[in-house]
Amino acid sequence: MLRNFAISIAALTAMTASINAQAKSWFEVEVFVFERQSNSLEQWQENTATPANRKNIDLITPMISNDITGVALGLTGCTSTDWTSSEVDCQDPLVSANKTTFPSQVPFSIAAESPQVAYLGEGPLLLAESQSEFAEIISTVRREKDVRSLLHITWQQDMQSRNRAKPIRIFAGKDFSEQFDYAGNPVAEEVDDEFSTFDFTSSFGSFVDEPQTKPVWELDGNINIYLSHYLFIETKLALRKPIQKQTNQSDYYQYSVDANDEKVMSPFLQSIPMVQNRRVRSGEVHYFDHPNMGIIMQIRKMEQPTTTKPAELVLEDDSLTELNAEAVTESMASGINSTQRQLN
Repeated sequence: MLRNFAISIAALTAMTASINAQAKSWFEVEVFVFERQSNSLEQWQENTATPANRKNIDLITPMISNDITGVALGLTGCTSTDWTSSEVDCQDPLVSANKTTFPSQVPFSIAAESPQVAYLGEGPLLLAESQSEFAEIISTVRREKDVRSLLHITWQQDMQSRNRAKPIRIFAGKDFSEQFDYAGNPVAEEVDDEFSTFDFTSSFGSFVDEPQTKPVWELDGNINIYLSHYLFIETKLALRKPIQKQTNQSDYYQYSVDANDEKVMSPFLQSIPMVQNRRVRSGEVHYFDHPNMGIIMQIRKMEQPTTTKPAELVLEDDSLTELNAEAVTESMASGINSTQRQLN
């Protein structure tokens, strides 16, 4: 009995030492991004933004999006037999089994609803607005001429080496997906013919998956913070701007019979990069300068977490997630039923 007790104490001591070692590298990060709207003499290539890395940690999407997967799973589609026998039934709205809706504009301030506490073993934690410290800095910058605020966000994270660090996804501004695709090319205009007006998705919903339209955010990229004896901040961001660029008429009017190789001006969503890597010290406020934008960042020391997340909080988070999903499902289903009643 005493031997087993001694082994348990030794194991607990080792685990506590391991936890304390892991807890020493937690820091608090605050980021403020703004656009400079004054004319810049800098010439940028017609680059396209790099697609988002799936390994990025996204703190923004859960705060601004609605997951309507439940609605998709609850809807019944049309089979080929239904399509030939009942035109009205085949007009039921269908969405992909994985569907997330986004607003047309990302809110400037991304924050948790209430103050948060970090726990060991958890990933980066989004903080509440009351836990941020940039209010005076933001107010000062906003008074400057030709400055437009894009994003303010604060989080806590356990810093890792560069090989193990996971970048934080950063995006803000408006969604250009109605006008441009992710590569910056204008969205193709629909050709008005018998095929384009036929609703393939509604009619063959059981067999054809609806393509996903990714938001094309005005500001997009990531910020990677890692620890290598010193703290380092690595930014890989792109600011998108609609411009006119010269192209072949045959490329822009690809469906036109009369198209030729004459040069014409066509719309294009230019991607202006901001790629920097800087060694920093905690506690200092750092400014990342750029002709078209600016980033103000601070990495602060914080009270280190000492415990893991209580089981009751884990269950509470799971319950809230389920309730939110149910609320969105009910809201969407209600809207769909209302639309169907109007159609009938």
